[in-house]
Amino acid sequence: MQQTAQSQLHQDGGHTVNLQDPASGKNLHEDHPKLKKIKTRTTIIEQREDEDLVYERIKDSRFKQQRLPAWRPVPTIMTIVIVFSIFGLVFIILGIILLAYSKKVKRLELEYSEKCTLGEMCTQSINVKEDIDKPVFIYYQLDGFYQNSRRYLKSKNMDQLRGKTKDTDDCEPAETYEQMNLGINYSINGSPLNMKDNAIPCGLVAKTFFNDTYNFSINNESIFVDETDISFAKDRDLYSENNYPDQQWHDLTDEHFLVWMRPSGLPNPRKLWGKIDRDLKVGETININIANNYNVTAYKGKKKIILSNATVFGGKNKFLGISYIVVGCLGILCAIIFPIGYRFQLAKEKDL
Repeated sequence: MQQTAQSQLHQDGGHTVNLQDPASGKNLHEDHPKLKKIKTRTTIIEQREDEDLVYERIKDSRFKQQRLPAWRPVPTIMTIVIVFSIFGLVFIILGIILLAYSKKVKRLELEYSEKCTLGEMCTQSINVKEDIDKPVFIYYQLDGFYQNSRRYLKSKNMDQLRGKTKDTDDCEPAETYEQMNLGINYSINGSPLNMKDNAIPCGLVAKTFFNDTYNFSINNESIFVDETDISFAKDRDLYSENNYPDQQWHDLTDEHFLVWMRPSGLPNPRKLWGKIDRDLKVGETININIANNYNVTAYKGKKKIILSNATVFGGKNKFLGISYIVVGCLGILCAIIFPIGYRFQLAKEKDL
């Protein structure tokens, strides 16, 4: 009791701290180790108590207990009918618009793989049966060619395509010129190629590069075909270096090569070849001089040339418009069936 009475006390946050040493009776200074230790212990206890209070407060908050104010709609048969009806009408209207725009797209097709001899020049003609407004896009299509095979897609070296390396990692089984079997003996700057060297570019995607060429004319007048900016701008930035011209068999900045190196996700890939800034009129005959170089007999495929214009929704695509109309009709059908089923359910409950 006397020792406690002689001790000078200090209240801090509800805890009692001795500022006088009970054993010696001497006053403890602020920088005394014993006083610092006592204060540190007190602070730790207070922090833990504060953390416990904060945790309990958060644990009991409206957010944690899911008591926040919210709109909780209770669906009724009327709201269901209204929602399905609105969605059905919107989809039907969109489908009709898409079909209307699809009908504005005019298209001409020419299948020439069986009409032209491989490795020779060939001239084919297409008669224009309806007006086609400019710009007219020229596509080539390979029927039966699957560019979405996993092994095929992986067979290329992206660093090599960026002009950063001569390595052929990931290009198996087409790494050297001998394995590529391109029939090309000179590089893009005229230097002879060693068949044992690494091919640049390498891989199956580059090996199967489409190399047919076309020239178009109407009434013996040549038509200018714009072959620039036919690839994606991102691809033009990606494949923008020819750092090894002595060893490259093809120009990495070539627009047709860039288009080919972006594989199609669907069978029968269709690739853009160029654009004609001219209207095509009914009765005109388009003559096409074809350098028939690309062999499709290995996979029993076919080659086509397609001339088509486009709308704000793209090319000709009836399937999308029909799909929208079908989904819209299903929505309207649900809006009719649900109330009928609801009435039958009410009648059954009354009978019970």
